[in-house]
Amino acid sequence: MSDYDPLYLYFGFIALVTLLVVSLSALFPARKNKVKSMPYESGMLTQTHLLQERFPLQHYLVGLIFLILDVEVVFLYPWAVVGKSIGSFAFWEMAFFLVALLVGFTYVWKKGGLKWE
Repeated sequence: MSDYDPLYLYFGFIALVTLLVVSLSALFPARKNKVKSMPYESGMLTQTHLLQERFPLQHYLVGLIFLILDVEVVFLYPWAVVGKSIGSFAFWEMAFFLVALLVGFTYVWKKGGLKWE
């Protein structure tokens, strides 16, 4: 017996359960119903004419900025906890990371990407 046998057994079990669920769902198709097909959000019907318009770019930009700030915190917090013990190389590496973020931020700012119309 090898060390990987439990892993192989686990993946085999996952494949078996997946095939079983997919085959059972093919045997029992879902019934189509107009009420069940309607999207539900806060008890109000979705207005489909809103889906035909273009979604403003600023919403994506706010999401991307939030994502970048999350990644920055994920890198900065552990670095700040062990900052004294990791030496000067890690300090300069984190300084380069922050400068790269600052350059990207100023580029977006200068291009007017942060202006909300």
